[in-house]
Amino acid sequence: MTEPSERRRLTPGQWFVVGQFTLLLGVVVAPGSPQPRSRIMTVPGAALLTAGALLAGWGLRSLGRNLTALPEPVEHAELVETGVYRWVRHPIYGGLLLLAGGWSLRRGSPAGLALTAALLGLLQAKARYEEQALSARFPGYPEYARRVRRFLPGVY
Repeated sequence: MTEPSERRRLTPGQWFVVGQFTLLLGVVVAPGSPQPRSRIMTVPGAALLTAGALLAGWGLRSLGRNLTALPEPVEHAELVETGVYRWVRHPIYGGLLLLAGGWSLRRGSPAGLALTAALLGLLQAKARYEEQALSARFPGYPEYARRVRRFLPGVY
């Protein structure tokens, strides 16, 4: 058995990932109706789910070999400003938010919507942490950040 001083501690970046996946799991299992109760929630929920999947998928594809769940760039990272990154700095985070919100709406889950709001707060903090690392690594990042929205193209 290892001594407490010998245990590996999670880095701040790893804590962000743990929190992110915990909140996403909470959204998925939050109480709600398995069958949507009305079109008022079904249609917007489905639209958000679709938009979130497309945005996150495009982000994954555009990021390519630079992909990591951690908010620090990988060793061989390059600054990506093409594909969806031309319009949004964190499309995967934006896509996750749309997916969580759409899932919660579609299921009529107030608890899921509250967890989605918590996810927004966590992803804002994770993005700020990541942007500090990217600014330190890539001299052009601050200018890129001034030009390009954080989570959703043309919105936020």
